[in-house]
Amino acid sequence: MSSFRRIVFLAALGFLAMSAESASSQTTTPGEVSPPSSTQPAIAPAPTPLPPSLPGPASPPAPRAAPPKKADPLQAMFDELAKLREQVIQLRSQLASQTLRAESSERELTEFRQYIADHDDYGEDFSKYEAVKAEAEKEARRKAVEESRQQRDLEKAERAARMQAARAQRAEQNAVTNEIQKYRRLGFSPLGLDVFVSKMAFFYESKDRQQRTRIDYDPLIGTYIRPIQTVPDTDYSQMTISGSVLNASDEIRNLGVAVTFFDGNGNQVGHEIVQINNARPDVPYPFTSKIEMALNRQFDSSSTYVLYADVVEDD
Repeated sequence: MSSFRRIVFLAALGFLAMSAESASSQTTTPGEVSPPSSTQPAIAPAPTPLPPSLPGPASPPAPRAAPPKKADPLQAMFDELAKLREQVIQLRSQLASQTLRAESSERELTEFRQYIADHDDYGEDFSKYEAVKAEAEKEARRKAVEESRQQRDLEKAERAARMQAARAQRAEQNAVTNEIQKYRRLGFSPLGLDVFVSKMAFFYESKDRQQRTRIDYDPLIGTYIRPIQTVPDTDYSQMTISGSVLNASDEIRNLGVAVTFFDGNGNQVGHEIVQINNARPDVPYPFTSKIEMALNRQFDSSSTYVLYADVVEDD
């Protein structure tokens, strides 16, 4: 780009110098006399001499030639730039044509080299070589199309298998959810391993205090002994629990369910293991257990979980 600017600048300077020389050659100074014409001039009469006392008439000034119109240097420079731009476009077009020719020649040279390399296999007939090459390319395209079709079929089969597996998984999840909802409506909660337990009831026994009396006074009968009504105490050392266990699987199983009780600090204060042997499917099995509690007040929380759910094997 710097060389192009230098060329344009030098061209503009040369054009300005030529314009200045042409302008200086066409202008004339006021004192210069134009050369005589080839035609014979007419003889002018001699002027009448005037007396010495009277001055002669003043000669009129010679007319000044109009200056020539100067050319605009910027417009000239723009014209030169336009010419250079056209030359650059032509050079680029020629370069592109030569590039295309070179690429075509390179392709032909590559084919010729391949022809020489395959000369032993296809013989000297170039047309036969072209036919065999076209057949090989056709076979390669056919194989590519076949591989693409097989790949599409494989992807389609994989998508169908994934969709089928997803539908089966959703159906299984829906079945499990529906089964859980069914048992929840019946009052059972899932414990895992297809074992459900109903809501449990807890009962503390009560114990009566020793009968107490006191001496009262009445003005009519005097003093007397009157028994005092006592309030029974709750016995927190023992607790009775009751509930039901249900086997939701399709097989007969032996079930073991543990129930653990905790105080406000998370300490275990009692537990019970409910065992149901040969539990049939969808049959609730009630249980009642009396357990010992290591607490002098009500328990704070409880936890229920499955210990085992073994399938009964047929002998």
